[in-house]
Amino acid sequence: MSVDLERIVRDAVAQAMQARGWAGGSPGVTQGGASAAMSSATHGGAPSVGVALLEREAPTHVHGRQSGSDFCTHCGGCMQPAVYERRERGVPVSLEAMIERLDRFTELAWKAEPQDVRRLRQLSRPPMGRLPGIMYANFNLFWLGENVQTIRDKARAGRMPIEHLNEMLAAACLRSAIRLSKWHLLDVIVLLSEVVGFCEDTGCRSHDEMKTLTEHLLIGVDRVQTWVDRMIPWHRMDASLELVP
Repeated sequence: MSVDLERIVRDAVAQAMQARGWAGGSPGVTQGGASAAMSSATHGGAPSVGVALLEREAPTHVHGRQSGSDFCTHCGGCMQPAVYERRERGVPVSLEAMIERLDRFTELAWKAEPQDVRRLRQLSRPPMGRLPGIMYANFNLFWLGENVQTIRDKARAGRMPIEHLNEMLAAACLRSAIRLSKWHLLDVIVLLSEVVGFCEDTGCRSHDEMKTLTEHLLIGVDRVQTWVDRMIPWHRMDASLELVP
């Protein structure tokens, strides 16, 4: 039986947001899923409580995880919210509202190492340990930035229909959210989910709007990527490691 990974991630994000009271729900969540999310809203602590860093060995055996994603499909409580505020609110209904969320995210990520990155420091998976996961997350963020830049360039050229650019940006952000779910970058995932929702429900109305949206998104994503890249000991790796023959 094939697994619709995109649907799993969409539903898990919606459940996690609903369980925390960040949003009023999503059409992708079934009634049973919503009830399960709401009944487990206390799993992991109230939203106002400080974030506990990820345990060394997360109790994955007690949660409903799916292959290819680290979202808990039952409660979403395995990954706590970090500094990015997501009080009860729906999908941004205007470009201005979406830009405001992107700029708030960037402001918080600019000042100090984000909680997403702090959790990433603790993420260890046998047999590879910590460093490979950090490097994968770094390159996932890097290629997200490259994809967003490609869409921005298409918007600058002004030849591709704006509807297609909205669809491309939504697809790129959704795919990146799936990839980043492996590394518990929850704040980035939810931000990307908001961009996906905006592009699908409202969308940019002109190439200039798309250029503005992608540039604000780039600043936030690239800032997180620089925090991740910063912890990789590039200057020592070449001298300490040997390539496998």
